[in-house]
Amino acid sequence: MIKVSLYVPCFNAEAYIKECLESIFMQSYPIDEVLIINDGSTDNTVGICSRFPVKIINHARNKGLFLARNTAFCVARNEFVASLDADCKARPDWLEKLMKYFSGTDVAGVGGKLIEKHNLCLADRWRAIHMSQSWGDRLIENPGYLAGSNNVYKRSAILQVGLYSETYVSNYEDIDISKRLMSNGFKIIYSPEACIEHLRRDTIGSALKTYWHWAFHHYKKPDTLKQLLLKAKSNYDLNRFLFQQDIKAGRRSLLFLDILLLFYYCWLDLCYYINYKFKFSP
Repeated sequence: MIKVSLYVPCFNAEAYIKECLESIFMQSYPIDEVLIINDGSTDNTVGICSRFPVKIINHARNKGLFLARNTAFCVARNEFVASLDADCKARPDWLEKLMKYFSGTDVAGVGGKLIEKHNLCLADRWRAIHMSQSWGDRLIENPGYLAGSNNVYKRSAILQVGLYSETYVSNYEDIDISKRLMSNGFKIIYSPEACIEHLRRDTIGSALKTYWHWAFHHYKKPDTLKQLLLKAKSNYDLNRFLFQQDIKAGRRSLLFLDILLLFYYCWLDLCYYINYKFKFSP
């Protein structure tokens, strides 16, 4: 059986990491090594992880998700490297379902389906609809990207395309690496039968701010007054698109967040502009 290394990038993950690790050690597919990439946590993440048979690699301070992923690929001892985010719980056959698609030499990565565990509060329902980490219920060759929270990659392929880019510190890094792999002739595969559960719970503020970070690299940075105004126009267009989607689908309870998004994102963009000009942090 092909040996697999698995890593979990962690930053202040004490609320979720125990359930995440328990699911890892219940996998039907044997895992050769489990790496905890502790990215400068200041809570009890390391203490909880130390109760499990894992190798903990510490960053002295928080350096971002891209570097946590790169650290894992540099130290992993196997060609196949799986990733599970700290706020996720894998079903027992998750890794087994992913590994069966590596029969072709041109397949560089396989990712699974993320299901939101919590959807009772408004913020969690909004996240489940507008920040879905799933491509649906059918197998897809070369989807838009594989989510970083839930995949297996060939280490040699990731090294060949130059690891994760430092341009994308904690968001968009998974989209960027997927695009670079495909542009270099590799295949990636989305398999909906390989499922994980997202354990995260959000507030309105945390949900909207996460989405702002998600969308940030799809637009030009608002680091000039002109770009700030153009970004405000983009915020309005996004607000209108989400609002219309929710109206058509009858999701009226989400409309408040759709409207709030416009004002909150303009505020965050303004903070980014001020920070860029005057080194002020929002």
